[in-house]
Amino acid sequence: MSVEASVDEFVASLDHELADVVDLIRSSIKSAVPQVTESIKWKAPNFALADDFATLNLRRPTAVQVILHTGPKPKPEHPKIEIDDPAALLRWADSNRAIVTFTSRAETLATQPAFVAIVRDWVRQLQH
Repeated sequence: MSVEASVDEFVASLDHELADVVDLIRSSIKSAVPQVTESIKWKAPNFALADDFATLNLRRPTAVQVILHTGPKPKPEHPKIEIDDPAALLRWADSNRAIVTFTSRAETLATQPAFVAIVRDWVRQLQH
C-alpha cells in the first residue's frame, strides 16, 4: 500500500467531528503544493517536500489545526517567515511556526483561497 493510500485510509477511519474538514485541508495543501508528499505523524496527516512543513493537529474534537513549520526540529538560523495574511488566519507561535485553526466546514471552505495562498507563500520561503 502506498503512503498516500495509507493516509487516505487513516482519514477515512478518523473518529473526529471535523473529519470532512481534514479532507478539505488535505486537498488545499495538495493544490497549493502539487509535489507534496503526505504521511502520518503524531497521529495526523503530515506534509513534506525536502523536509516537513505542515502537520495537522487533531487533538481537539471541535477544531483541526494546521501547524506550519520549517521541519521536525526548530531551525533558528532560518530567516523569519513573513506571510501576507489579510484573512487573519495565522496565529504565530514563533518567527517560523504558525497555526491555522479551522472549526467548521463552512469556515474552511470560505477561507480556502486565503489558506492556499498562505501555504504557497510558506513553501516558497522554505526553498530559499
